[in-house]
Amino acid sequence: MASNPSTSSVKKYQPKFARVLIRREVKKQIGSIILPGDSQKRHASCEGVIVALGETAGITESYDTDSNSVVLRTLKVGDRVIFGRYSGTWLDATYTGKGEDADDGTLFICQDQDILAVIEE
Repeated sequence: MASNPSTSSVKKYQPKFARVLIRREVKKQIGSIILPGDSQKRHASCEGVIVALGETAGITESYDTDSNSVVLRTLKVGDRVIFGRYSGTWLDATYTGKGEDADDGTLFICQDQDILAVIEE
Protein backbone atom coordinates (compact mmCIF):
# COMPACT_ATOMS: atom_id res chain seq x y z
CA MET A 1 0.00 0.00 0.00
CA ALA A 2 1.45 3.37 -1.02
CA SER A 3 1.92 6.12 1.54
CA ASN A 4 -0.05 9.31 1.29
CA PRO A 5 2.20 11.83 -0.53
CA SER A 6 0.58 14.81 1.16
CA THR A 7 1.54 13.62 4.64
CA SER A 8 5.10 12.68 3.74
CA SER A 9 5.87 16.03 2.08
CA VAL A 10 4.47 18.29 4.81
CA LYS A 11 7.22 20.42 6.32
CA LYS A 12 7.47 21.43 9.95
CA TYR A 13 8.65 24.94 10.67
CA GLN A 14 10.88 25.96 13.56
CA PRO A 15 11.49 29.72 13.64
CA LYS A 16 15.02 30.88 14.33
CA PHE A 17 16.29 33.65 16.60
CA ALA A 18 13.59 36.25 17.40
CA ARG A 19 11.00 35.03 14.89
CA VAL A 20 7.50 33.80 15.68
CA LEU A 21 5.31 31.36 13.72
CA ILE A 22 1.62 32.27 13.92
CA ARG A 23 -1.44 30.36 12.68
CA ARG A 24 -4.00 32.91 11.54
CA GLU A 25 -7.50 32.38 12.87
CA VAL A 26 -9.89 32.33 9.94
CA LYS A 27 -13.25 33.75 10.90
CA LYS A 28 -16.22 32.70 8.80
CA GLN A 29 -18.74 35.42 8.04
CA ILE A 30 -22.15 34.97 6.50
CA GLY A 31 -23.44 37.65 4.15
CA SER A 32 -20.11 39.30 3.47
CA ILE A 33 -18.54 40.27 0.19
CA ILE A 34 -16.86 37.34 -1.53
CA LEU A 35 -13.23 38.06 -2.40
CA PRO A 36 -10.96 36.00 -4.68
CA GLY A 37 -8.85 33.44 -2.80
CA ASP A 38 -5.62 35.47 -2.75
CA SER A 39 -7.44 38.61 -1.59
CA GLN A 40 -9.20 36.70 1.18
CA LYS A 41 -5.88 35.44 2.45
CA ARG A 42 -4.07 38.77 2.31
CA HIS A 43 -6.88 41.00 3.63
CA ALA A 44 -8.16 38.75 6.38
CA SER A 45 -7.94 39.46 10.05
CA CYS A 46 -4.44 39.72 11.50
CA GLU A 47 -5.24 37.72 14.60
CA GLY A 48 -3.75 34.36 15.30
CA VAL A 49 -2.25 31.90 17.73
CA ILE A 50 1.48 31.46 18.25
CA VAL A 51 2.44 27.90 17.28
CA ALA A 52 6.24 28.14 17.54
CA LEU A 53 8.87 30.53 18.89
CA GLY A 54 12.51 31.06 17.99
CA GLU A 55 15.19 30.73 20.67
CA THR A 56 15.16 34.44 21.59
CA ALA A 57 11.60 35.39 20.61
CA GLY A 58 9.67 37.28 23.26
CA ILE A 59 12.55 37.52 25.70
CA THR A 60 12.86 40.86 27.48
CA GLU A 61 15.32 42.00 30.12
CA SER A 62 13.77 43.81 33.06
CA TYR A 63 14.80 44.83 36.55
CA ASP A 64 13.28 43.95 39.91
CA THR A 65 12.95 46.27 42.93
CA ASP A 66 16.59 45.60 43.97
CA SER A 67 17.89 46.61 40.51
CA ASN A 68 18.74 43.00 39.70
CA SER A 69 18.47 42.01 36.05
CA VAL A 70 15.58 39.61 35.37
CA VAL A 71 14.95 37.92 32.04
CA LEU A 72 11.24 37.55 31.19
CA ARG A 73 9.59 35.66 28.35
CA THR A 74 6.70 37.87 27.27
CA LEU A 75 5.39 35.54 24.53
CA LYS A 76 4.56 31.86 24.71
CA VAL A 77 3.12 29.19 22.46
CA GLY A 78 -0.68 29.36 22.56
CA ASP A 79 -0.92 33.15 23.01
CA ARG A 80 -3.58 34.85 20.85
CA VAL A 81 -1.96 37.85 19.19
CA ILE A 82 -2.54 40.68 16.72
CA PHE A 83 0.27 41.07 14.22
CA GLY A 84 1.25 43.51 11.47
CA ARG A 85 -0.14 42.26 8.14
CA TYR A 86 2.83 43.28 6.00
CA SER A 87 5.57 42.71 8.58
CA GLY A 88 6.40 39.10 7.76
CA THR A 89 5.92 36.27 5.29
CA TRP A 90 2.81 34.22 4.55
CA LEU A 91 3.59 30.52 4.16
CA ASP A 92 1.32 29.16 1.44
CA ALA A 93 0.09 25.60 0.90
CA THR A 94 2.60 25.23 -1.93
CA TYR A 95 5.36 25.50 0.69
CA THR A 96 3.78 22.90 2.95
CA GLY A 97 3.12 20.42 0.13
CA LYS A 98 -0.65 20.38 0.60
CA GLY A 99 -1.45 21.63 -2.90
CA GLU A 100 -3.70 24.34 -4.27
CA ASP A 101 -6.94 23.09 -2.67
CA ALA A 102 -5.71 23.40 0.92
CA ASP A 103 -6.61 26.25 3.24
CA ASP A 104 -3.45 28.15 2.37
CA GLY A 105 -2.10 31.32 3.88
CA THR A 106 -2.85 30.43 7.47
CA LEU A 107 0.78 30.34 8.62
CA PHE A 108 2.66 33.60 9.07
CA ILE A 109 6.22 34.13 10.23
CA CYS A 110 7.48 37.46 11.55
CA GLN A 111 9.84 39.08 14.03
CA ASP A 112 8.66 39.09 17.65
CA GLN A 113 8.72 42.91 17.62
CA ASP A 114 6.05 42.90 14.87
CA ILE A 115 3.45 41.47 17.25
CA LEU A 116 1.24 44.42 18.11
CA ALA A 117 -0.69 42.98 21.05
CA VAL A 118 -1.44 39.84 23.02
CA ILE A 119 -5.18 39.25 23.37
CA GLU A 120 -6.09 38.42 26.94
CA GLU A 121 -9.37 36.66 27.59
